[in-house]
Amino acid sequence: MRKKPLHVMLDVREPSTIDLTVGEKVQLDRLVRSRHGHVAERRGDLLMPGVTTLALETGRYFFKTLSDAHLKVVRGGVDASELAGGKDVPPEPRLTPVSKGDDVPGDAPSLIVE
Repeated sequence: MRKKPLHVMLDVREPSTIDLTVGEKVQLDRLVRSRHGHVAERRGDLLMPGVTTLALETGRYFFKTLSDAHLKVVRGGVDASELAGGKDVPPEPRLTPVSKGDDVPGDAPSLIVE
Protein backbone atom coordinates (compact mmCIF):
# COMPACT_ATOMS: atom_id res chain seq x y z
CA MET A 1 0.00 0.00 0.00
CA ARG A 2 1.17 3.49 -0.83
CA LYS A 3 2.40 5.85 1.91
CA LYS A 4 0.67 9.21 2.26
CA PRO A 5 2.78 12.20 3.28
CA LEU A 6 2.38 13.71 6.71
CA HIS A 7 2.11 17.51 6.46
CA VAL A 8 3.12 19.28 9.67
CA MET A 9 2.74 22.95 10.62
CA LEU A 10 4.79 24.34 13.52
CA ASP A 11 3.58 27.57 15.11
CA VAL A 12 6.51 28.98 17.12
CA ARG A 13 5.20 31.56 19.59
CA GLU A 14 8.59 32.54 21.02
CA PRO A 15 12.23 31.71 20.21
CA SER A 16 12.42 27.96 20.84
CA THR A 17 14.64 24.89 20.69
CA ILE A 18 13.22 21.59 19.47
CA ASP A 19 14.44 18.06 18.83
CA LEU A 20 12.90 16.70 15.62
CA THR A 21 13.23 13.00 14.82
CA VAL A 22 12.41 11.76 11.31
CA GLY A 23 13.19 8.62 9.33
CA GLU A 24 14.12 10.30 6.05
CA LYS A 25 15.56 13.54 4.67
CA VAL A 26 13.19 16.44 5.37
CA GLN A 27 13.13 20.08 4.26
CA LEU A 28 11.91 22.51 6.92
CA ASP A 29 10.46 25.68 5.39
CA ARG A 30 9.49 28.90 7.09
CA LEU A 31 6.17 30.32 5.91
CA VAL A 32 6.38 34.04 5.20
CA ARG A 33 3.52 36.30 4.25
CA SER A 34 3.52 37.81 0.78
CA ARG A 35 0.88 39.68 -1.14
CA HIS A 36 -0.22 36.32 -2.59
CA GLY A 37 -0.64 34.63 0.81
CA HIS A 38 1.99 32.53 2.53
CA VAL A 39 5.02 31.26 0.63
CA ALA A 40 7.67 28.78 1.72
CA GLU A 41 11.16 30.07 2.38
CA ARG A 42 13.86 27.44 2.78
CA ARG A 43 15.32 27.25 6.26
CA GLY A 44 18.78 25.71 6.31
CA ASP A 45 19.92 22.44 4.81
CA LEU A 46 17.92 19.24 4.52
CA LEU A 47 17.43 17.52 7.87
CA MET A 48 18.96 14.06 7.83
CA PRO A 49 17.29 10.94 9.30
CA GLY A 50 17.56 10.73 13.07
CA VAL A 51 17.40 13.44 15.74
CA THR A 52 18.14 17.06 14.82
CA THR A 53 18.19 19.88 17.37
CA LEU A 54 16.89 23.14 15.90
CA ALA A 55 16.75 26.71 17.19
CA LEU A 56 13.65 28.37 15.72
CA GLU A 57 12.68 32.02 15.72
CA THR A 58 9.07 33.11 16.14
CA GLY A 59 6.97 32.25 13.10
CA ARG A 60 5.30 29.41 11.21
CA TYR A 61 7.19 26.47 9.76
CA PHE A 62 6.15 23.57 7.56
CA PHE A 63 7.52 20.17 6.58
CA LYS A 64 6.24 16.96 5.06
CA THR A 65 7.48 13.43 5.53
CA LEU A 66 6.59 9.88 4.56
CA SER A 67 7.88 8.53 7.89
CA ASP A 68 6.74 8.96 11.48
CA ALA A 69 7.94 12.15 13.15
CA HIS A 70 8.66 12.87 16.80
CA LEU A 71 8.82 16.45 18.09
CA LYS A 72 10.19 17.34 21.51
CA VAL A 73 10.06 20.97 22.66
CA VAL A 74 13.28 21.50 24.62
CA ARG A 75 12.68 25.17 25.37
CA GLY A 76 10.12 27.78 24.33
CA GLY A 77 6.61 27.56 22.94
CA VAL A 78 5.73 25.50 19.87
CA ASP A 79 2.35 24.21 18.71
CA ALA A 80 2.37 21.44 16.11
CA SER A 81 -0.53 20.36 13.94
CA GLU A 82 -1.06 17.89 11.12
CA LEU A 83 -2.53 19.34 7.94
CA ALA A 84 -4.80 17.72 5.40
CA GLY A 85 -4.21 18.29 1.72
CA GLY A 86 -1.78 17.45 -1.01
CA LYS A 87 -0.10 20.76 -1.80
CA ASP A 88 3.52 21.39 -0.95
CA VAL A 89 2.66 24.51 1.04
CA PRO A 90 -0.70 25.28 2.61
CA PRO A 91 -2.22 28.45 1.10
CA GLU A 92 -3.06 29.92 4.52
CA PRO A 93 -2.27 28.49 7.95
CA ARG A 94 -5.39 27.07 9.60
CA LEU A 95 -6.11 26.01 13.13
CA THR A 96 -8.30 23.13 11.95
CA PRO A 97 -7.53 21.08 8.83
CA VAL A 98 -10.32 21.11 6.26
CA SER A 99 -11.25 17.86 4.53
CA LYS A 100 -11.85 18.05 0.79
CA GLY A 101 -13.65 14.87 -0.25
CA ASP A 102 -12.55 11.29 0.17
CA ASP A 103 -9.15 10.58 1.62
CA VAL A 104 -6.61 8.95 -0.65
CA PRO A 105 -6.02 5.31 0.34
CA GLY A 106 -2.69 4.62 2.00
CA ASP A 107 -0.89 4.52 5.30
CA ALA A 108 -0.29 7.87 6.92
CA PRO A 109 2.70 8.41 9.19
CA SER A 110 2.09 9.75 12.67
CA LEU A 111 3.30 12.79 14.58
CA ILE A 112 4.20 12.44 18.25
CA VAL A 113 4.61 15.67 20.22
CA GLU A 114 6.33 15.64 23.60
